[in-house]
Amino acid sequence: MLYHIEILSFGDDLDAEILEAINILNAVQSDFEFALPPERLRSFGYNFVREEYVTTELWEQLEAYRKAARGPRPYLIAVVAQKLRSHRYKNLFGSRRAAGGFAAITLRDWHLYADFHRSFLCYYFIRYALSFVNPSIKAHVETLDCLFDFKGNKHDLEKSLSSGRICQQHTQELNGALNPETKKSVREMVSIMKAQHATSTQTLPAKTLKKATQIGIIAIRPDEFSAVLEHFPERRSAEGRNRFYEHARIPVRDGAEIGVAITKSFEQGQVAAQAAANDMIRELAPQWILLVGIAGGIPNAEYSLGDVVLSSRVHDFSVSAALEGGKLEHQQQGGPAHIEVEKLLAYLPAKEHLFKTWNSAQSLGMERPVETIPEEPDDRYYGDEKWKSSVHNSIEANFAGRAAHRPPRYVVSPVMTANTLVKDTELARQWGQSARHASAVEMELGGIYVAARHDGGGSTRVLAIRGLSDIVGYKRSPEWTAFACKSAASLAYALIAAGLIK
Repeated sequence: MLYHIEILSFGDDLDAEILEAINILNAVQSDFEFALPPERLRSFGYNFVREEYVTTELWEQLEAYRKAARGPRPYLIAVVAQKLRSHRYKNLFGSRRAAGGFAAITLRDWHLYADFHRSFLCYYFIRYALSFVNPSIKAHVETLDCLFDFKGNKHDLEKSLSSGRICQQHTQELNGALNPETKKSVREMVSIMKAQHATSTQTLPAKTLKKATQIGIIAIRPDEFSAVLEHFPERRSAEGRNRFYEHARIPVRDGAEIGVAITKSFEQGQVAAQAAANDMIRELAPQWILLVGIAGGIPNAEYSLGDVVLSSRVHDFSVSAALEGGKLEHQQQGGPAHIEVEKLLAYLPAKEHLFKTWNSAQSLGMERPVETIPEEPDDRYYGDEKWKSSVHNSIEANFAGRAAHRPPRYVVSPVMTANTLVKDTELARQWGQSARHASAVEMELGGIYVAARHDGGGSTRVLAIRGLSDIVGYKRSPEWTAFACKSAASLAYALIAAGLIK
């Protein structure tokens, strides 16, 4: 590492925005190390509040920080959110004091000139890093579509952000100070800065999104994956070591922005799902992982086909013993949801007004299918008579009379999981004896729990959002698969957009 550059917030906690840009630049090169202050000094500038900032005051503050921090800190950048001026210029994007190794940047009005704050900050971090490399370099007053344009017309920044160009004069001035490896690092930083633009079609390196991804979504089947993607139409592709991601930034109710990464497991089952979650945690470090797709339902009058189960606990029956005579015994594993998941699920009824349209036909993209109900169980039902009766009562309660046209609903419930597609009513009954409140059975949640516990260090929240495409003991029509995929995806998106998954 040739250049260590610390970046401080002044007047407010801007560390989240700074960290996002830092991660982008650090992920693609190793000659420049951009960093926040150490934890003990992180809040050094928070209380230095001004309605407008004068560069000389910021230089004094950076000098004071250097003395307080001790150790070699040759390059420091201050970031503020208010107007920035010097004694000579009244309205600046940024400024520097080459002799001290200082620079200052304001985020005020960044949205008038850049697509995103991350590209704006990346631009100025690169510019001042190069100024630290060659302190004698100066901005030119004329506009040459160059990183070092003075930008007296502030809209000149828009051109420079798009091109990332360094004019011939400044290229020559920098050549004497940069070795071949550092030149390559500069090219990589400029390239990834340009890739942040909304109009860019460049596939992003997944590692550049590590601090910009709060929620990961894993789908298993192609139809589940397609249903999720339909709810996140504005997105970018990102490439990780073992898989691709689709990355979207969702504005939520409180005005914040949440980064969502979506990927698909290569195949069904817990091993493949665990691998997908492992990759996602290592590359993107989301705080939440949502497993969004379909599941089979256990018959109950409270819910049925097309409804959505939110997992409050997982009962994992993947470990079993095959005994003489064909008898199976199962070792139940799994456990409760993360405490933050429990808090969300317990509080959802009080917040339903924030996502109340999730189950409308417009949000779902199709109407709820209709089921015809016989007076007595017919050949669509399977299992023993007691199970058939239970299934029939469930279907009748959810599709007879007014219920025939009700929208899907959600239910909070434990979920059973194993590497088994359960169509056997006897197996479902056997598992239900030790998971009597479970509403659904699926094949991947246990693997994602393991990944979150080990790779996520126990801090990753896991929530399964499963639309019921089947009821064990009932042969339903194929259109329920598509509807269940859409109902799960619609609820997942609605919870995110409402700002409830934080």
